[in-house]
Amino acid sequence: MKTLTISSRVLMVLVGIIAVAFGAFYLIGYDNPYEENPSFNAPKLTNVILIISYLLIIGTILLTVFSLVMAFRNRNKSAAVVNNVPAARIAYIVSGSVVLLLVLTFLFGSSAPMTINGKQYAQTLWLKTADMFIFTALAMLVAAIAAVAYSSLNKR
Repeated sequence: MKTLTISSRVLMVLVGIIAVAFGAFYLIGYDNPYEENPSFNAPKLTNVILIISYLLIIGTILLTVFSLVMAFRNRNKSAAVVNNVPAARIAYIVSGSVVLLLVLTFLFGSSAPMTINGKQYAQTLWLKTADMFIFTALAMLVAAIAAVAYSSLNKR
């Protein structure tokens, strides 16, 4: 089978599993009241959604690591420069910049406790991790907007 066929079938299977899981989540026991506070819902299939999410995250990380290992193993030095553009150098700079940005936003992220649903949440690791992803995404959005603006101004 071709790679495109395999990836499209895997995508369709994953979309099907996710659609069925979320449909069941909302249709089976979604309106269960939470025991400690009946004003909140405690859906019966919350664990199913969490397990699917964890499996997808773990699978994505494993597939990313596998792809990186295979790309480094099978890379060709002749592809380092394409049409006089240093493609390999650009790829290394972008990858390193993203890693550096993730580290910096984690280090400078806030660990101040938050009140969520009336309870204090003070786990430093997860507070800093949430800030890391939020600020990294914002920085990358700003960089993308700046690149588009720079590109459109230089075409004139």
